[in-house]
Amino acid sequence: MCRWGCVYNDTTYMCRFCGTRFCNDCLKGEFVGLMRAEGHCRKCNQESCVGKRVEYVPGKGPSEEVKEKYATWKEKQGKKKGGKKKGGKKGKKGKKKGGKKKKKKR
Repeated sequence: MCRWGCVYNDTTYMCRFCGTRFCNDCLKGEFVGLMRAEGHCRKCNQESCVGKRVEYVPGKGPSEEVKEKYATWKEKQGKKKGGKKKGGKKGKKGKKKGGKKKKKKR
């Protein structure tokens, strides 16, 4: 299992340029959010950044049944589109606030 939650243990790689570790399957890593695409580093913004495979223990991966379940779950997640849209406060930008007014000098 990768550090970020997917079932595979052989998909953790290191960026060739900055050394950031990430999972090439779930696109999560040592950064906030997801990678833009496979092989596009979120931290250094380099394309084709997949370097050495790290944190790999041979023979300790998931069973075929678990892999199939994970694949169907991942497909479902990909088909879902965003739920609620979050709206913020709508107000005027740069509106003057009340308070003490300055006196004009003559």
